[in-house]
Amino acid sequence: MSVLFREKMRVYRECNAIKSCRSPLILSKSWRMHHQDSRRERVAENSWICFSTDYVATASDDGVLKLNPRTDLSADEITHVFGYARDLKAKYTLGKVIGAGSFGIVRECNELSSGRRYAVKTISKAPKRGLATPRYLLKLRTEVEIMQQLGYSLDAVNLKDVFEDDENVHLVMEVCDGGVLLERIEKEKYSEKFIIPIVRSILRFISQCHTKGFIYRDVKPDNFLFQTKDADSHLKATDFGLSIKHWPHERKLTSRSGTPAYMAPELVMQSYDEKCDVWSVGMLTYQMLTGRFPYWEDVRRVSLTDVWRAILTDDLKWDAPELKQLSRPAVDFLQSLLQRDPANRPSAQDCLQHPWVVDDTNAADLPLEGSVVQRLQRFSTYGLLKQMVLKMIVDDMAAGGDAAAALKSQPSVGVPADVVEGLQSLFNELDVDRSGSITMSELSQGLRKQGYSLTDNEIEQLMRKVDANHDGDVSINEFMTTLLDWNLIQESQGWKSFVDRAFDNLDKDGNGFINLEELVQLLPTVMTDTGRPVSAEERLATAKQMLREADTNGDGKISRDEFLELLKEHQTPDSLSFYDDRVTRSA
Repeated sequence: MSVLFREKMRVYRECNAIKSCRSPLILSKSWRMHHQDSRRERVAENSWICFSTDYVATASDDGVLKLNPRTDLSADEITHVFGYARDLKAKYTLGKVIGAGSFGIVRECNELSSGRRYAVKTISKAPKRGLATPRYLLKLRTEVEIMQQLGYSLDAVNLKDVFEDDENVHLVMEVCDGGVLLERIEKEKYSEKFIIPIVRSILRFISQCHTKGFIYRDVKPDNFLFQTKDADSHLKATDFGLSIKHWPHERKLTSRSGTPAYMAPELVMQSYDEKCDVWSVGMLTYQMLTGRFPYWEDVRRVSLTDVWRAILTDDLKWDAPELKQLSRPAVDFLQSLLQRDPANRPSAQDCLQHPWVVDDTNAADLPLEGSVVQRLQRFSTYGLLKQMVLKMIVDDMAAGGDAAAALKSQPSVGVPADVVEGLQSLFNELDVDRSGSITMSELSQGLRKQGYSLTDNEIEQLMRKVDANHDGDVSINEFMTTLLDWNLIQESQGWKSFVDRAFDNLDKDGNGFINLEELVQLLPTVMTDTGRPVSAEERLATAKQMLREADTNGDGKISRDEFLELLKEHQTPDSLSFYDDRVTRSA
């Protein structure tokens, strides 16, 4: 029996198992799917997920989160779960409803302190059908934590604040008034010239996910929003409800999650990694370029079994009439992404270098000043613990003084002198009043003067991460921490000693591990910029999140090896080309 025949038999057994499932999936015209038992739950319109152990509690969790993942929880048991702030209405005024879905509702809101406009997405702590379970709550927390990190990319919707009350979690997010990508591509057919920047933005975002250790798992046109109604509006990823933490070196995932028409073959077969997102980008790009899916004229008229059978076994017709109108590079791009074998499929990072997509004017090739916004995003999408530790290392290098001067006098650290001088010069240029620090107003004016296209909210979003101590100003050390190329420093002779000193500084009791209590001590009790007290519950929740960021074996503490692993570059370098440069270019 040939390998090919055995593989086809396995495929058909899988499809038949789906077809004859004791508790079948019911598929409506709008692709809303419901399973008739608790093993699969509806997540959002057009998306579904199998019950699996992909969301699990760790040693630092307590209360209901430590129970069996399938345990039904009463309303009284989920009133205080996450430790998020509970004063939403003290900081924001809520306005009209601007959206709704299976998750809940979205309202307009205004921040009382600044008057800025945001959107607040309210998600119930219990699913619409049935009771909350520990797994449902862990999944919701994962969605929040991934958005808290990746939402600081300009290719994603920013999450500004998180709140909870007895029944709901409230996500205060950036407002995008341009509507979803699906609406635009349904209204009219667009040229390749219009579609390429959209695909580039999606690939940048997916590259950011993968280099930061996440799989998005739900690439589809419903999950990308235009910032404005303008034809050349920036695109932003939203809805992290199916995203999951996963590094490329970890064992493959086995839970089916996503929207069936966009699912990669290996995801259908329940053995996949981050390459599944690349297939989905290919399906979406085909849809945008041709107005249809590669396998089906109207997927709403096809059974779920036939959808999956086509993905697993049908050959793509590259001589189809709808493809003849496309350029050769566009077809080559689609063929590259829609490789059934993920081993032959390029990474998201490689896709960005494809001739059809590549941006010849990328600011990564420009002088230092042209990559400032990319550098700000790269640092801002690190986890909170990593950001704090890198700031500690810069302070250590500076020995209580000016980091720029210290780096120039320490060539062994690995940062070229011209880079340090360039950063120092840029800081001085932004520090208009020569106060020794940069205010938000100076940052805003300086970036725009240099030709960057950013909204006030986006500048405030980036400032939030640069201003590590939240005092409203950016010091030279904070500035250097954010913009340095840390991969160069990590290759230097002195790197290990800097990391060891940072670890020892956090390991207060000297037992060789950083525990939860030691992380709590890092966090402020009062926000410096607003004077708002930070509750013990909030500090504990943030410390637990920081612990999960580094505690890879889930034992509730961070070893020296885990600490070093947290800080190092992983398999794919975090290239500046993965981030939107936002440099304004003449037509």
